[in-house]
Amino acid sequence: MLRSNSVWLVPVVLSLASLALDATKAIAQTNYELEAVYNLEVSLSEIAPNISAVTVVGNSLDAPYGLTQLSSMNYSQLDPSTGVSTAGPDAAAFGLEGLPLLIDRFFSNDSNDSLIGTSTATVTSNLENLTASASGILTITGGTGRFSGAVGTLTLTDNYTISPDPTAPLIGQALVRGSFQIPASVPEPENALALMGIGAISAAFLLHRHGKPVCGVRCEG
Repeated sequence: MLRSNSVWLVPVVLSLASLALDATKAIAQTNYELEAVYNLEVSLSEIAPNISAVTVVGNSLDAPYGLTQLSSMNYSQLDPSTGVSTAGPDAAAFGLEGLPLLIDRFFSNDSNDSLIGTSTATVTSNLENLTASASGILTITGGTGRFSGAVGTLTLTDNYTISPDPTAPLIGQALVRGSFQIPASVPEPENALALMGIGAISAAFLLHRHGKPVCGVRCEG
């Protein structure tokens, strides 16, 4: 009779254990879509022949999540024969060693929320029309505030006006579009163990109510 009264408890206990283990393995994420236009000001400082350190500051009136401010730093190498520049965060890619890896940030003036990442881009200049355009990818590798641990990918499409004054900054706009994810809270391992313990205690209690002993590997008598 012990078998008939307890067999139905087996799947219950196993289900509780499985639920607890699955809870610790779950990788819960919250997805955020981002699309905004940023007004930009770009300054270049030559650090080697045809290689510049590029500093970008921007602001947006329509950026979601309060991420209305943008700062970006990169290295850029110009190909004089084509007028095309290639930009990236690592100076070693352009043959310069010992310089820091540069980052991009989207942030809020009103909170600690921010997105952090690195970007690469290709810039094409038209000196006859005094214009330039760029396209690139920004890889999000972290964040602060409610965006801590963020990962994702954004595309960048920029257009600039070039001043006849070579010392003046470039003025332009960037369309930023893409998505990022942040990890959501999941139960801690000790919580999962507690759920398993509750399952075992519940099984023992129900067996006891049926007047049957709770045995280990073997019951005597």
